[in-house]
Amino acid sequence: MIIAVRWRKLLRDFDAMSGRITMMVAAIATGIFAVATIAVAYTILTREISRNYLATNPASALIDVGQVNPAMLDAVRADPDVKAAEAAAIVTGRARLPSGEWGRMLLFVTPDFNHLTISKVFPHSGAYPPSDGSILLEREALALLKLSIGGKVDLETPGGPKLSVPVSGTVHDPSLAPAWQEQTVYGYLSPAAYAALGGKQELDLLKVVVRDAAHDQARVDAVIARIAAALRVKGVTVHQIQVPPTGRHPHQTQMTAVLTMFVIFTLLTLVLSAILTASMIDALLAQQVRQIAVMKTIGARSTQITTLYLGGVVLIAATASTVGIPLGIYGGHGFANVIARLLNFDIASHGIPSALVASLVFAGIGIPALFALVPVRQAMRRTVREALSGEGVRVKEFGSSRFDTFLASAGGNDRSLVLAIRNVFRRRGRLALTVALLGAAGAMFLASLSVENAWNSFIAASAKDRTYDLELKFDRPAETAPILATLGSIPGVIKAEPANSVAVAPGRSDGLAFVRTYPDGGHGSLTLRALPQPDSLQHLAVLEGKAGPLAGGGEVVLNQAARALLGGLHPGDKLTLAAEGRTASYRVGGVVREILTLPGVYASLEDFDAIAGMKGRTRSVRIATATRDAASLTALSAAIETRLEVAGVRATQSLSATQTDDAMSGHVRILIVALIAMSILMAIVGMLGLASALGSNVAERTREFGIMRAIGATNRVIIRNILAEGLFTSLISIGPAVLFGLPLAAFIGRLVGFLSFGLPLPLTPSVAALTMWIVGIAIGATASSLPPALNAARLTIRQTLSSGRYSTSSRPILVIASPL
Repeated sequence: MIIAVRWRKLLRDFDAMSGRITMMVAAIATGIFAVATIAVAYTILTREISRNYLATNPASALIDVGQVNPAMLDAVRADPDVKAAEAAAIVTGRARLPSGEWGRMLLFVTPDFNHLTISKVFPHSGAYPPSDGSILLEREALALLKLSIGGKVDLETPGGPKLSVPVSGTVHDPSLAPAWQEQTVYGYLSPAAYAALGGKQELDLLKVVVRDAAHDQARVDAVIARIAAALRVKGVTVHQIQVPPTGRHPHQTQMTAVLTMFVIFTLLTLVLSAILTASMIDALLAQQVRQIAVMKTIGARSTQITTLYLGGVVLIAATASTVGIPLGIYGGHGFANVIARLLNFDIASHGIPSALVASLVFAGIGIPALFALVPVRQAMRRTVREALSGEGVRVKEFGSSRFDTFLASAGGNDRSLVLAIRNVFRRRGRLALTVALLGAAGAMFLASLSVENAWNSFIAASAKDRTYDLELKFDRPAETAPILATLGSIPGVIKAEPANSVAVAPGRSDGLAFVRTYPDGGHGSLTLRALPQPDSLQHLAVLEGKAGPLAGGGEVVLNQAARALLGGLHPGDKLTLAAEGRTASYRVGGVVREILTLPGVYASLEDFDAIAGMKGRTRSVRIATATRDAASLTALSAAIETRLEVAGVRATQSLSATQTDDAMSGHVRILIVALIAMSILMAIVGMLGLASALGSNVAERTREFGIMRAIGATNRVIIRNILAEGLFTSLISIGPAVLFGLPLAAFIGRLVGFLSFGLPLPLTPSVAALTMWIVGIAIGATASSLPPALNAARLTIRQTLSSGRYSTSSRPILVIASPL
């Protein structure tokens, strides 16, 4: 096969600068690998999380009617807008954790596992369905409890005794977040098994699926409101209606938002690698100015030469894409598997559309070629006369500005160091690119650990804001005064106060209570809480209005999560809430910051009792203790429960501050790990850029090294000179890393904070991250500088003084022939 002379020239050029070509390939491959990994993971995860959730045939609504009877069920099923209806019960109990604490447990009471059609669960391991004397656990709950199939879980239900129940198997419930993440145990059992635990066999929830409304919230609301109204006409008390967002997994919105952010960051990585390639092409063209002029002289057209160099870039990018895209697809599969595991859903197919692969190929080849077009076009604009005379290509002489004079004095009497500093600023465009690459990587690293710092500071602030260490809920309302007297006499209890609450929903004109929450009762829930004292919120930070005191009259205070859930209310706005068939109107008095807390509305005892009807009684208490470590809290909680049982009050739920913190911390771990991984990929591109820049500098300074050797410079001096240049360049990048890292941390903190609890994370710069980054890039810069330094040290005086000004090798690389 005959290869045109110009293409043979290009191949010889590439051979002469094989080290830098390898760096170009590595940089682009790293960038397209990052883009492919996140793009593939995004495609798989957004498809599979929806498929998993919809495969359960989630209930459009759960209507709490107290007791579902067959006639009611038949009437609802006969409605033409209803696709399916079933009876069920969801009971909040508790299970003993490996630490000895009692943790939250949700029991899903299912009448017929073999014919379950709404909110389906899927057999995972062990027996299915469970026998009447056993229980099934959600697969992730086994790890939380540190149990195996055949073991026994200690649990307690409202009104029932503490029992050890055998675990006969596990199921997969894709509609729920992992047990470890929510610090909640999920159990599944028959009505008979629940009755054996002390519960009632009657089911109180009516699960309804609205026909043709998988993603139509307005239709679901209208149909469910009509069904509930019809039930009330028949004398049925509708306590509450849970209507979760249609067609969306509880964590789908958060996952999509974070993955979109990652896609943007990976595209930035690819763009930076493309700019790096353009810089290397620019360096090559600067070395071949005279060669290009000769080609034009013997008849080469500008379009031919442009095609020649752009063709080289396309060849480099295609090689990089051949490496990076398959690895990225494989990495995307792995990343998707990790996220799916963390969000508790299965991936049925890792397939990706061919259009995505085509887009990745286009991005991997097109973006580097697009950026390389800039230096190529600039080179083509030079006339033959300018190129042969050297006009327009000379580097500005060092020392011609005040800044150069300052740099010359910065090294003191160490002339080798002065030379290194001078050479750092010799090619300032190249320096700017290298600093931008390293600065972007550093900004990402600083932002990731700063977000982690901010999250941890929020957890610490939450602990400081809490005036209690333990919350107990009772099986029935009890007189408040005797309970507080009993608690006050227990050693270790500093303070106890009632903490009455009731689930509420925004009021509607029809009087129905629609709660936008999922079956787990956490995501999307809204709670009205009674303040034991008018000034109980004064210790919290006030975001708007006031924190109290509340002395009745219909004034309430919201936490920021409730404000976000209710559409951004402000002081003075009206708020109507519905609960237990009652409706009440309030006036917003203020908004307070309450971190790591579900959406809550705070009212005076008088206003709370008007809707909840619990005057003088309480169903829960909050207790401040003398110690906050987990073991002491567990022991004290057991002692408190024993004393309360003697007084005739049973605690059916207990929640410690430790459990709350653990539940919230699990939501941000994967984000921090992913951000750090992204910063490492960008750092790799940055270090490749540094090595490339130094390689180009060495090639351009060949004669300079010869002169240094001629006047007595040793290999050690030359190596030290180039290593100092690389280290100084990397240290310059710290400024941009900090400058852009702080706004980036603020942006990510705002996104994560609002997605988590309606409040931006505070900007909390990480000094440890900055220290680690400085040490890391110093080591990386040394490693990146060593190959070009060793290459420079190998040059002899004869090789350096006999080479051309712009040559990259002692071998001739220009073959002159006509026609091109």
